[in-house]
Amino acid sequence: MAIIYSYPKVTSPLATDVLVLTDTSLTAGKRKNKTKSLAMSDLASYVVSSTSGITGSGTLNTIPIFTGSTTIGDSFMTYDPASQFFNISKRLSVTGDLTAQGRGSFSGAYLRVSCPLQDGSDLSGTTGQVLSSTGTGVEWVDPSSSITKLIPYFQTATPGGSDTYTQSNNIVDFDWSGGSGTYEYILPSATAIPYRTIRFVNNSTITASDKIHITAPGTETIDGGAFYVINKPYNGCAVWSDGVQWIVIQAKA
Repeated sequence: MAIIYSYPKVTSPLATDVLVLTDTSLTAGKRKNKTKSLAMSDLASYVVSSTSGITGSGTLNTIPIFTGSTTIGDSFMTYDPASQFFNISKRLSVTGDLTAQGRGSFSGAYLRVSCPLQDGSDLSGTTGQVLSSTGTGVEWVDPSSSITKLIPYFQTATPGGSDTYTQSNNIVDFDWSGGSGTYEYILPSATAIPYRTIRFVNNSTITASDKIHITAPGTETIDGGAFYVINKPYNGCAVWSDGVQWIVIQAKA
């Protein structure tokens, strides 16, 4: 006859709690019924380290991912305790809603948006509208109600000098320094940036004795020639790339 003892059920055991076990090993044909104890923390370690538990390894501050049915490893997401940023080294695909309350910084090759872009009032705008700052957010407005600003790149022209334009500004403001002469300003490749428009303007420091050659790079041309000349006060021109060459689309008389 077996005697069964009933004790109150423990629903939240502590790591220091112990389980009472009976030794079932056999010695010389006799059963040893020794009573032993096992701490809950030791039992947890046994379960994790056994073949039936979850195994694997990971790197500090790396979000884990299942690499098998019962193993974990490193994912492509890490956590930076200093900046408190989650960093993703691969692509991120979101099929549901993505809400950001803080700032967003994008430094990749490009940002592609294939869905309607909404303003601060959750409006998608209408055809032809542009996003305009309200000071505290953005809203869709008609182009006629928005103000276009061209932030210039300031360039000093010198006699006998030469520079290559590599900036992203779409307007260049020239100022002349030194005696009379010719200054060469080399355009970026028209094939590298098709359909780009760049405007060039100058102040009164440039006179008829000062010549600025807006020069096409390499074997490319500008209006079929090697360069376009600016040589009078308050002058300017606008050039456009058709993907092969530069074309003067506007010139001040």
